[in-house]
Amino acid sequence: MEAQPFEIFIKTYKETVDEVVYETFKREGELATSLFELLSNWIDLSNLIKEYKDEWYHTLSGNLFVYLWRGYGWIIYEVLSGHYFEALKDMRFLFEGALLSLHFEHFIDKKIYEKCGSFGGIGLKTEILELVESLREVGKGLLSEDTNKVRKAKRNIRKKVKKFIENSSLSDEEKREYIELYSEILCQPELYWSVGKIIRESGRAFNLDKRQVEVLEKVWSELSSFTHFSSKFFGTILRRPELLLVNDFDEVLFKKCVNLQFLTFDVLCAVLAVHFPKVRVKLWNVLRWWEENANRRFEITEGVLKSLS
Repeated sequence: MEAQPFEIFIKTYKETVDEVVYETFKREGELATSLFELLSNWIDLSNLIKEYKDEWYHTLSGNLFVYLWRGYGWIIYEVLSGHYFEALKDMRFLFEGALLSLHFEHFIDKKIYEKCGSFGGIGLKTEILELVESLREVGKGLLSEDTNKVRKAKRNIRKKVKKFIENSSLSDEEKREYIELYSEILCQPELYWSVGKIIRESGRAFNLDKRQVEVLEKVWSELSSFTHFSSKFFGTILRRPELLLVNDFDEVLFKKCVNLQFLTFDVLCAVLAVHFPKVRVKLWNVLRWWEENANRRFEITEGVLKSLS
């Protein structure tokens, strides 16, 4: 039976990609192998699923951690097979997700606990995120020093919340309660901070030193520059034009991806340390293993753990 076009494509593409993987291991075998240890760390830390039973599911950071098995596995494949630009974009999602999950969760849960004496479920948090995204421009008014702009922003946020809640199947009394709760949550100016400000404020909150904060800012800048239409992409293409068309091993991009992947993992572990106290001992063990066996330190996680002890 004659092979179908898609079968020919898949076979040819796989052969091309396999060549890059083999070349990567041939040139940078030790560094390439080290990436798989990150998946081993995920297995070590996945104990939080058992420790927190269903509780992890109702946290933004818990869901991000569970997704990490798939997400990091795919990024490792991308890095090894020469999909460097794609890997950097996917890393940005995890890096940003780690920071925002901790930040949003703190301000969402704080308000819910003040009003209800408990924390919110994942459904409520997802709705708040949806509203934050749609209110991004309006919410910037809360950051103004002009009190009139702040009042206007709060009115517009409340209008948006009211419209959102009134479309639900809740009773009239429940609608009133949810409008008040959602409005209070969404009128917190911190929800509209830039990622850069979140990095700086988190650094202060967890006593990270200036250099560590600068590292986080640099990682964010680097990942963003490869995600957006920027000179970083074209600078690389000028250096290696063939990367426009084919996958090929590139030492500069490979080492950049590996370094940024470890730094992203460091941030994810730091977030786990904050949100899931029961895994802190496991995290210390992970840090110790890397320092003793690979002479690599996860300084952000280490700094956060020390600030929490």
